[in-house]
Amino acid sequence: MNCRSILRAGAMISFALALLSGNASAQEKTIKQQLVGAWTLSSIYDQGQDGKKNDPWGPGVKGALMFSPSGRFSFQLVSADRDKNGSKNPRSPVGPTIGYFGTYTVDEGAKTFTYHIERCTFPQWDGSDRTATIESVTGDGLKFMSAVVHDPNLGDIIPH
Repeated sequence: MNCRSILRAGAMISFALALLSGNASAQEKTIKQQLVGAWTLSSIYDQGQDGKKNDPWGPGVKGALMFSPSGRFSFQLVSADRDKNGSKNPRSPVGPTIGYFGTYTVDEGAKTFTYHIERCTFPQWDGSDRTATIESVTGDGLKFMSAVVHDPNLGDIIPH
């Protein structure tokens, strides 16, 4: 083996070690670091205490959840089936929709995050905290279930 081959082999080993250490550092990210970014809704349902799943948002619902590295968040959820003639004022939204924003904290040990809601389209949540349990978080997927919500028609439900 000549010197050039030894250097080439050394460079390949260094590259392989860099790839391995890069993957290790990706796996060592905290939950908060993994949450940061913009997420789009892929599915949503509410589950009653009897285990029954409900889909109050209907087909075509869209949503977004954004977490900033500085601890701010924004959440919007809007159903597709809304009456376009229900309001002529953009300040008075129509149909199933909810949006809120504020700050968030993460409990790494409990695998939860808590929204500290500053304002919400549902004013009863202004100034409140809502905690969600993380079922899984990967580079391209976030699954969580929120704390119990009392629905006037369904009773206590858990949003997923």
